[in-house]
Order: sequence, then structure tokens, then C-alpha cells
Amino acid sequence: MTDTDQTGRSLERAAENVSFRTRARTIDHLGRGQIADAPTAVSELWKNAWDAYATQVSLNIFDGDPAVAAVFDDGIGMSAQDFVEKWLVIGTESKIDGPPPAPPADFTGSARERQGEKGIGRLSAAFLAPATLVLSQQADGPISAVLVDWRLFENPFLSLDQITLPVRTFGKRGEVAVGLRAMATAILDNLGERSATGDLILSPDWQRYTAAEQAAGARSTAEAMIDFWSEMPISARHLEEWPVFADLASHGTALYLLGAHHELSVWLGSAPDDDEAKEVKQRLKDILTGFTDTLSAAPVVFDYEVLAYHGDVPRRILASSDVFDLSDFRELEHSVEGAFDEAGVFRGKIRAFGEDLGERIIPPPRSLPPARSDRPGPFAFAIGTFEQVAMASTHNAKRHQDLMELVDRYGGVRVYRDGLRVMPYGSADADFFSLEETRQKHAGRYFWAHRRSFGRLAFTRAGNPALKDKAGREGLVENRASRELRLLVQALLIKLARDYFGTDSPEREERIAETKKRNIKGRKAAEQARKRRRGEFRTYLADAIKRMPQLAERAKSISSRLKDVKQPASKDTVAMMRAEVELARAELAALTPLDVPNTLGDAESRYRTFRDELDEASDLILLSDQALREMEATVGASSPREVAAAARDRHEKALNELLSGFQGDIREGIKAITSNWTSNLEDDRTRYERATTPLLRKLSQDTDLNDLLGLLETVRRELEDEFNDRYRPIVRNIRTIIEGVDAEMALATIDEDREELDRRVRDLNAVAQLGITVEIIGHELEALDSEVSRNLEKLPDTAKKTLAFTRAMDAHRSLTEKLRFLSPLQLAGARLRETITGKAIVDYVRDFFGPVFTDGGIRLESTPAFDSIRFTELKSRIYPVFINLVNNAVYWVGRSEERVIRFDFVDGKIVVGDTGPGIDRDDVWRLFQLFYTRRSSGRGVGLYLSRVNLEAGRHAIRYATEEDPHILPGANFIIEMRGLEGGA
Repeated sequence: MTDTDQTGRSLERAAENVSFRTRARTIDHLGRGQIADAPTAVSELWKNAWDAYATQVSLNIFDGDPAVAAVFDDGIGMSAQDFVEKWLVIGTESKIDGPPPAPPADFTGSARERQGEKGIGRLSAAFLAPATLVLSQQADGPISAVLVDWRLFENPFLSLDQITLPVRTFGKRGEVAVGLRAMATAILDNLGERSATGDLILSPDWQRYTAAEQAAGARSTAEAMIDFWSEMPISARHLEEWPVFADLASHGTALYLLGAHHELSVWLGSAPDDDEAKEVKQRLKDILTGFTDTLSAAPVVFDYEVLAYHGDVPRRILASSDVFDLSDFRELEHSVEGAFDEAGVFRGKIRAFGEDLGERIIPPPRSLPPARSDRPGPFAFAIGTFEQVAMASTHNAKRHQDLMELVDRYGGVRVYRDGLRVMPYGSADADFFSLEETRQKHAGRYFWAHRRSFGRLAFTRAGNPALKDKAGREGLVENRASRELRLLVQALLIKLARDYFGTDSPEREERIAETKKRNIKGRKAAEQARKRRRGEFRTYLADAIKRMPQLAERAKSISSRLKDVKQPASKDTVAMMRAEVELARAELAALTPLDVPNTLGDAESRYRTFRDELDEASDLILLSDQALREMEATVGASSPREVAAAARDRHEKALNELLSGFQGDIREGIKAITSNWTSNLEDDRTRYERATTPLLRKLSQDTDLNDLLGLLETVRRELEDEFNDRYRPIVRNIRTIIEGVDAEMALATIDEDREELDRRVRDLNAVAQLGITVEIIGHELEALDSEVSRNLEKLPDTAKKTLAFTRAMDAHRSLTEKLRFLSPLQLAGARLRETITGKAIVDYVRDFFGPVFTDGGIRLESTPAFDSIRFTELKSRIYPVFINLVNNAVYWVGRSEERVIRFDFVDGKIVVGDTGPGIDRDDVWRLFQLFYTRRSSGRGVGLYLSRVNLEAGRHAIRYATEEDPHILPGANFIIEMRGLEGGA
């Protein structure tokens, strides 16, 4: 070929019209290559569920080999045609900006703005697993399915149109399992052709790719796929958790991730010291917690949760209910809540140091760009925090401790579009507003800390079209509009810190000092009140115990003498007995404690003995008074007015004597206060003169008058502060007395609450250790149980026929059943609910405690009304409640001659009663508290777990009150169940 021919051929090709050719790896780049991490990929799939008008979505992670995860939603679902025309089309036309699609007919909410922009969000599934199975059903339609193995798109030698994916429709549930096997075969057919023997012969493109992988020392993708599909990774266990498959919903989608990514599978088990696994878990919680905007006054309806399954039992990792909401936010001592308008002007309410400062209007530091595409539209903004040092905070100690825990879980300023979170803003490493960077310049001056604040920035797609997601969903595109938005917020926060919150604010130092002083004084006052109250109670108790025998003897004497009075009694006899009864009633009132501390320490046993004796005397006096009133009515039958007037005079005299006593005490108290403070005031009136006289004596022509006047002013201010600190509390207390408020009782109550909270903190620390122990032991026992069972079954038949084997097997089964008692420590999902009957509960309890009942001579009874009740709940939530109640009852009825435990259903309430000694009335209020027990060998955990278990299902348990039914003379517990039927 001549040079002229070559030149002509080159010119001819230069003028050729051609198009782009799409390689299969494009899908791999758009999927795995564009997603930052697993939580971000999950959020993309959840947003797809939002676009499908789902109101519930969940991520479910199943153990097994390979691990399987699934995203379930209750959206409108897809048909096979939708798979072909939409789901398998990248960048579909439905994602073009414009009016959102109308909501489905059965959707009760308003139309939703689409979250997807580019039509590639579904490809995030490629990041989460090598293969994806999507099952979907529209209302009352068939189940449609598509199966994708994303490894097909890794071959750089394939064009996109060379890969085919199976799409199927199943009319019946039973067809799915068989159909999936055929779909897997269709996936493998992409690798090549089948030989006459059924072996797979790779196509030239796959042979070429395999050779390249082997030359690089890697296992071939084709071999990995063939091994992966040799057994179907999805089973009935995974399918039946999908509500549609279980006939619990009529429409929705299940996206199964086959061979789940490491960032998901770590939730199925990792070493306690695996720092990488801890980081991965924290990242998922950081990203997916607060997925919807909970600081909005009208949050969107979109429930979400993440569950990890070990066998059939799920454990909740996070849920939409675990949030810091608007009511929590508005209780913060420092907060800003408002919105920016189109011009960048902020209007919002300011709260500083627990005080509402009203609305403020703050203009931007500079004008926004004129072009609509270069500036943000209107958006809402809120941020709040609290003083990190408890002593400087206006929050009480309990709330401050709660906030320290809440900010660790929910801290950060998150960004939301149309109610859903824009990832990853708000996470520990995604400080959109650079709060930490700014704060490093001067922590006190700039005040706001990213992980020590709660907040949100919320905008709409319609109002902010220039704010778009990056391709990899790792934030907003860095354009001028997003930068202007960030600068607006940063300028606002700097101004707010300078004016109200930071160290440069004019009031901060003074407010902090006042708060610290108030907290210190409050603690000292509470400590003094507690000591005085306890000392007074011990003094009272010692005196009351000494006087109690005299009152008891008087009460018995009066009761005995009234029985011996001959009828009809004379007026003199009745009058004499009335005097005796009134004297006894006065002594009873004097010995009755008005205020008993919650914690009595070593005095508790003595107090309870005294209290029981006091109750016995009180009952005798009450009965004597009733008998005496009958006599008075008989004696005064000829003149009822005279009898009534005498009784009235008697009561009035008793009350007047009581009031006279109080009047004397008040007068003495006021006299002492007046004398003390009058003396102090007179002394303080001369303090200024005494302090300034030496200064005036030294006054001469050489004295700098300005300095002297400054000193005089300083002395006045110092004394003024001292007098305010000394006398203002006295004035406040006097006003409190005038208003009838019992300040000491209020302080005592607060102090008791604090003591109770301190005790709970100690208890919860112990529970944390207990929980870790149970988690470790439970994991080990599960493995050991499986190993023992498997090896016992492997023993030869001759060994299985022996008595020793039978006893060993029975003991093992009994131990396994007892271990199920640990089930309340697991958080179960709603899809494991079953219909439970009263009869089933009785049978379960009887089997569980069979030998215990026999050995202890205890009779478990249930009434027909109880046997016939039925409700839907988790067995793992309900059965342990009855096990705990019966376990306690077994202990206490063992101390009674009659040993009966009974289940009944009365007036719509489940009642569990026994013939034991019952609960002391002073113990009822703390009966369900953690670690409270009266059993010598008890741990005080059972009733607490019972209450928590039932509350998780919005049921309730309590000790029977006087208004409740009592079915046996001992302890009676009331359980109120939601959705309970039967009991007739």
C-alpha cells in the first residue's frame, strides 16, 4: 500500500460517524465505585423505598454461610414489566426533575418529593453483596423477581449488551424456591455454554479474563461464581421474614443481598477486641441513626430499623424510635431555632442559660449572589447544646447526665432534604459547618462543638434545586450555592457565640458564676436538710418506740372495757370512755410519722416492727371509736342534737389544741428569726461606714479623688453582692412559706430522687457488667449446646438404650429449656409475633417448674377464664414474665402451709396470685426496681425484666391495689395486655 493510499484511508476514518460503546464494567463503576461505604449504600436503598411510598423499611442481617442481608419495605412494589422497563434501566426517565408521581390509591399521606436524582441508587446493592435477588409484589398481584450477580460486570472484555439477567413471575409462594434455582442457572449461562455432559465451557471473553486474573495470582471470578451458585444461598428462613411472603402485607419489596459485605456481617459476631469491627459498627449507627428529621415540627412518616439475626432470633441494632426529638431539643439550656429566607436573613428564637430571649432577626454579613443557581433557597436551621461542666449548667444533675449520654449517641448537626438525611453530614467525621476547625482557634470564644451539639439543617428539593448530591453520595456537590449556605450558617454561629454563648458574650461569665454559686448552695442546703431530716427521724423513732407500749396497752384496755360495758350504758360511763378514746387518738396522732425517708439503713427493721404495732393499735382505737359512737347514739336518743353538739364540741376542741400548738411553734420560730436577722441587719447597716471611714481619714490634697471614688464604689459593690447572697434567699424562703409551699419537703423529695438516681446508676453499671457476662456466656453455651446434642446423637444405638443415656439426654434437654430463660435479653422483631393462649402459658410454666412443684408440694391452678384468653405477642417477651412471677411465688409459698399459685382473668385483667405472705406495703413502690429483692438468695432482676419486657410491647404489670381483684390472700400481680381476647 502506497503512502497516498494510507493517507486516504486515514482521512476516510477521520470522517466516520461512531457512537460510544458501553462496557459491562460501567455498571461496576457506577455501583461499587461510587459508594463510600456500606451504611451509605443502605441509605440509598432506603431512599428508593421512600420513593416507592413505603412507610416502613428495614435492614435485616442473617447469619449463615454465606451471610445474607435483606432490605424489606412496604412500598407499592414492582411488576416484572417494571423490572424490565425501570429497575434494569440505568438513569431512567422517571428521575428527571419535574412534578413527583402521585401517591398510590391506598397511601394516606401527601405526595412525596423524589430522593433519587440520577437513577443509579439501586446499584448501591453491588457494594453490599456480590449478588442481589429482588422480590416484589404489587397490591394483590403475583411475586416478581430479578436476580443479578454483580461480578458479571467486572469482566472488562464484555459489552453491557452481552449480559442477560433472569426476570420471573411466580403465582404461588411455593414456586419461588424452585424458580430461584432456575434463575441461578440462567446467571451462570452468561459465562459460556453447556457441554453435552452439562459442564460449563467458558466463552472466549471469560477465558481471556480468567487468564488475566490467574496471571495476576488471583482466583478467577468465573470459578468464584460457579462455587457460589453450587448451592442456593437463600432459603425459606430468609423468605419467610419478608412480610409479603408471610402474608402479613399485600405489597412491598424485598432486596436480598447474597454474601453480605463485611461491614454488615460484623454484626453477626466479632471478637470483643476487634477495633476494626467496633469502628465499622459505630459508623453504621452514626450514618443511619436519625435517618429522618426528628427536630422537625412535622416529621415525615417513615419508620426504619436494623436487625441482626442469630438463628430465628433478631436483635435490634437501631430504630427510628431511638432518637433525640424536638421536645428534647427545646429543653436544652442553649438553643437556636429558626430559618433563613431567600435573602439569607435568619429569623429565629434564642435560648441561653435556660432563659428564653425571644425572637431575633439577624441579617447576613454580605449580600447573596443574584443568580438563582449560585445561592441557596430558604432553609430551616436549629442547633442546641448545654454546659459541659455539670456545676455550671442550669440543668439538674440527672438531666445533665442524661444529656451527656444522649449527645454521645445523637450529637452532630445533620442535614436533611425533604425530611430524609443527606449523608454523611452530622456523623463524627462529617462536620459540614467546620465547627471543630473554627473552635480550635479559641474554644470558648467560638463555643459550638460539632459532637457536643444537637442540630439540623433542613431544605427542600423544590426550594433548593442547586443543592445536589455528589455522585458517590458522600455529601453535597461543592458548588457556589452549597458554599454560600455553609458560610451563612458559620457566620450566624460566630455571631451567636459572640453575643450570647461564648466567652466574649457580655453575660456569660456572670451567668456561669451565678449558676455555679446556686448549684453549690443548693447541694449544701440539700445535704444539710438530708442530715437534719434523718437525724430528726431517728430521734422521733427512738422516742416513739419507747412510747409505743403505753399506747398499745391503752388501746387494748379501751377495747376490753368497751366490751364489758353493760347495756344500756349510762351517760357518765360513755363520757368517761369518750375521754379515754380521745386521749388514745391524741397519742396515736403524736406517734404517727408524717415523713418517712425512703432509705432508713439499719433503722428499717426497727421502724417496720414499730409501724406494725402502730397499725394494730390504730385498728383497735378505730374499732373502739365506732363502738363508742353507737353507744353515744343510744344514750342520746332522747336528744340527738345534744349528742351531735357534744361530738362537735369535742372535735373542735381537739383541733383548736392542735392549732394552738402550731401557733406557739410559729411564734417562737418567728421570734427567733426576727431577733437573729434584726441583729444581723443592724450590724450590716454599719459595715459600709466601718469599711470606708479609714479611707476618708487618709484624704488629703495629694489624694487622687478618682481613685478614692473608685474605692468607695468597689466597697459598695462588694457589700451589695454579699448582702444579696445573704438576704435574698431568706426573702425567697419567707415568700415560699407565705405561699404555703413546704420547702423542706421539696428539698427532701429532690434529695431522695437524687439518691435513687445514684443508686440506679450503680445498679446499671452492675447490669452492664452482667450483660457483658451473659453475652459471652450465652454465645459459648449456644455452641456447647449444639456440640453436646450432636455428639449424643452420634452414640451407638446400644448406648442410647441405656438408662444412663436417657438420664443424660433428659438433663441436657432440661438445661437447654432453662437457658431459654435468657431470651428476654434479646430484642425481638415484630414479625415473630404469635398467637398465645392462657392454656399455652399454663402448660409452659407447668413443664418448666414440674419437678419444683412436685418436690415443694406446690399446686399451680388456672381458671377457665384464664385458659381461654388469647393475644398476639412474642413468646420470648411473655413467657419469661410468668416464669419470673412463678419463680418468686415458689419461694414465698414455701413458707406457708397452703402452697397454691393461681392464674386468673378478672375484669379484663390477668391476675397472678399466691398464698404466700404477700408484699409489705412499704416495699410495693420499689418492687419492680432493678436489684431490689427481699429473698435471701435473690438478685432483684426478675420483676424488673418482666416490667421492661411488657413495656416494650406497651403492656403493663403492677402489684394489685385495693381496687384491683385479689384472687388469693398472698401476693397478687396485675397484668394488663393490649389486644387481649377471650376470658369469658
